[in-house]
Amino acid sequence: MKRTGDVFARDAATWMTYGLVGYFAFMETVLGPIMPFLRTELGLDYTVASLHFSAFALGAVLLGLFGDRIVGRWGRRAAIWGGAFGMAVGGVGLISVPSVFGTVSAAFCMGLCGVLVIVTSQALLSDRHGEYGAVAVTESNIAASACAIAAPLLVGASAASGLGWRTALAAPAAALILLALVFFVRPPDLPHGAITDHEQAAGRRLPPRYWAFWALVTLGVASEWCVAYWGADFLADGTGLTRPAAAASLTAFFAAMLVGRIASSRLARTLSPEVLLAAILVLALAGFPLFWSSPGSVLTLIGLFVTGLGIGGVYPLGISAAIATAPAQADTAAARLAIGGGGAILAAPLLLGALADRVGIATAFGIVAPMLLAALTLALLAGRRG
Repeated sequence: MKRTGDVFARDAATWMTYGLVGYFAFMETVLGPIMPFLRTELGLDYTVASLHFSAFALGAVLLGLFGDRIVGRWGRRAAIWGGAFGMAVGGVGLISVPSVFGTVSAAFCMGLCGVLVIVTSQALLSDRHGEYGAVAVTESNIAASACAIAAPLLVGASAASGLGWRTALAAPAAALILLALVFFVRPPDLPHGAITDHEQAAGRRLPPRYWAFWALVTLGVASEWCVAYWGADFLADGTGLTRPAAAASLTAFFAAMLVGRIASSRLARTLSPEVLLAAILVLALAGFPLFWSSPGSVLTLIGLFVTGLGIGGVYPLGISAAIATAPAQADTAAARLAIGGGGAILAAPLLLGALADRVGIATAFGIVAPMLLAALTLALLAGRRG
């Protein structure tokens, strides 16, 4: 834990983790903005295109089953950097293989390796900052949101400039190399994070309140990535925007998430995660109907921004609240959360894509509302039990 008195402080390991989480967020987010272009090149319908999202999520689910064992065997340094470079290998496959089998396989590799970065970072930050774990995890997600904003902007700008959407993938590759140069020269001290047999047994008996937060995080991730992955297609098909303009307009969602996470990181110093979770889910529920059913693009974008403002803090606050229920089992708790988050990305966008092929993407987006409502119910229940 790194603190100065009662003041939250960031050391080299914290900054390294923030950078790698941001890298992961760009690579995860970029699947959504590039999908309209990939669909056009490969002639894919919504259902087949959504297999990319599902493959990414399947990798995340599988990693969640044994990620804590990888960390225990190889240590946190090897886990977090191995995951980052493995994700880069998947990104190369995504832009270079001209077949749906190849691109779906690349997305699977990105999910399998990339989520190892997230599992390791969540446990590392929670362990290192103790009572300020919620602040650290939320700040890492601020970095993630900032990089997520860059993804649709770079894809839209690259496509509009004539360089092609693939050029946008050069930025995260350069960032990863720079991070490696900085933190390999003077590597920060990272705890090994080994897990004993007793802790593995305890991980199978995580408390009921943990599972309430686990379900809340799963629903929040499902809502977030339905919008993130299909938002560009919704804007293009539902508001008349061109595909480059729709990809760039999705920035409003990620910008709002960034603002929401900055606010959450400040409020988390004085308010409990349960109170904050309930408040921001109410905000998301207020914004989503405006985004979903507005007749004009301006109101739609306003609703998109308000929805993102509310959804932004759900994941980091839910993660930190869940891990806080089992602080002695941080690696195991983080790994199991990856199963829920990955499962949500696996199922929700695929379901939305399949519905869109049958009833249209505008109608299909309605599945997000009950997800947010169920998450709010869980936040209120967990708050009462807490």
